[in-house]
Amino acid sequence: MNYNSISEIIKARRATPPGMLMKKEISKEVIEELLENASWAPNHKKTEPWRFKIYTGESKQKLADDCARILEAKRAEGYPVAEEKVAKFVGNLQKVPVAIAIVVQIDLAKRLPEWEEVAAVSMAVQNMWLTATEKGLGAFWATPGFVELFDEILELQPGQKMLGFFYVGEVMMDYPSPGRRDQTPNIEWK
Repeated sequence: MNYNSISEIIKARRATPPGMLMKKEISKEVIEELLENASWAPNHKKTEPWRFKIYTGESKQKLADDCARILEAKRAEGYPVAEEKVAKFVGNLQKVPVAIAIVVQIDLAKRLPEWEEVAAVSMAVQNMWLTATEKGLGAFWATPGFVELFDEILELQPGQKMLGFFYVGEVMMDYPSPGRRDQTPNIEWK
């Protein structure tokens, strides 16, 4: 894509559903650029709370299999997740070329509130998303309510919390802008 300004990139960014992402492989260099730009997100006290776990190819298939196994076991124990949601989630992992687990590392010294760490990770994800958009890629941040069940297979450390998966891939077709309503009611000048 060829954009003339950051404003154009921001307005071109879309939440592209996994079913609209081609399974075509994304180069390691592009993924590394997304991650490098993520690291430039602002964060208080420079705790750099973002942690990303990258899954492609066989590791992504293993992740999908492990998640399916855990979700089916939890369903059998009475955990409230519909079979269709399990199938959709696992299917999405299998469809996309890249799945990035988004993890926040909470400052164990508690120098700042948890929400600031989550906000910093969110800004890091936005940096990845804008970079993907600039490169003509689609992306989607999936936040199913059952991600806390994956702590063990993601090998999370003390103070880490899963915030979802960031899917990236080439887009099958252009997605129209959903637009935005007039923001005047949301703004108060003083």
